[in-house]
Amino acid sequence: MKGVTFIIILSVVWSIVSSIIEKRKAAAKKEAGRLELSGQSPAQSQQPVSVKVQSLRRRKKAEPIPAPVSKKSQGLKPIVDLHKKECPLPPRQARRSRPSTSKQIAALLSNRRNVRTAIVLAEILDKPISQR
Repeated sequence: MKGVTFIIILSVVWSIVSSIIEKRKAAAKKEAGRLELSGQSPAQSQQPVSVKVQSLRRRKKAEPIPAPVSKKSQGLKPIVDLHKKECPLPPRQARRSRPSTSKQIAALLSNRRNVRTAIVLAEILDKPISQR
């Protein structure tokens, strides 16, 4: 069923795109015929997009960014270490260990609402009943 839907959508999109292409071709053909009647060459009347592209190409390229000044020439001092061996701060406490997986599941299933949510998630994430 999904394949058929995909093909239908694809054919609709392609028909829209092809109609747009055909309209543009017809407009270009009509424009060329009109230019021939007025005695102008197609090169004299350019599209605004091509004019913009040409103007961008003619622009000066940006000047290169100057190289960064080295640290030696700026006279920077090295970074001083802030940690001292005799530090008044207490040592770091050990991180709390996470409860085991079974305890986490037990805490999750202690509430009726959480149990209902777990059942729905199991139905969604498991294989379909026809494939079990």
